[in-house]
Amino acid sequence: MSPSLLATLFAIIVGLTIELFSRAAGKSDWRLWAGLFVYSLLQFGVAATGFYQDTTVLPPRFILNVLPAAVLIIWLFTSKRGKAFLDTLDHVKLMWVHIVRVPVELVLYALFIQGSIPEIMTFAGNNFDIIMGLTAPAIWYFGYHKGLISPTLIKIWHWVGLLLLVNIFVTAVLAAPTPLQQIGFEQPNVGILIAPYNLLPAVVVPLVVVAHLVGLRRGVESEKK
Repeated sequence: MSPSLLATLFAIIVGLTIELFSRAAGKSDWRLWAGLFVYSLLQFGVAATGFYQDTTVLPPRFILNVLPAAVLIIWLFTSKRGKAFLDTLDHVKLMWVHIVRVPVELVLYALFIQGSIPEIMTFAGNNFDIIMGLTAPAIWYFGYHKGLISPTLIKIWHWVGLLLLVNIFVTAVLAAPTPLQQIGFEQPNVGILIAPYNLLPAVVVPLVVVAHLVGLRRGVESEKK
């Protein structure tokens, strides 16, 4: 697959993630969609200048690619207004956000083939995140709609999903060609530093994280009732 086609396909995946997440917001979906789209364009523009590819400085410039989303997630789950917004999200519809993890993993493998990331960041290495994308439809149908999967098992599924995201995030950071690099020296993680793939940690992963956390939060709320 040509690099331009792969980049186009990944951009479509980012758009799909935003669309699926926004649909869970109900009446405010268009405002959420617009905000996420504008933020994606901003991060894409910064990466397109090559700003994140300078890996010689500390702290790494790439922190600006992930810090805004991390701060927003903390605000959402700790502030009154943030929690009020989370209460508007349909946690069942958010389950569909997880299906993007399948095409994302295929893109990562293609990036490995192209020499942009190390094998350890793919499902052929240390990244098992594709499992969550493959099992999400079953959790949605048999768990939330049919009630054949216990709330405890659904909660465990969400926790496993979060741990797998932490695993690939740490792997990606340690494989990036920065002063912090510990692995992947034979083929460093340079793909995530360029557009549009920088949108994976900037947009896609944060939305998946929120989908998991909302699922866990609603589960806790149900147990208290």
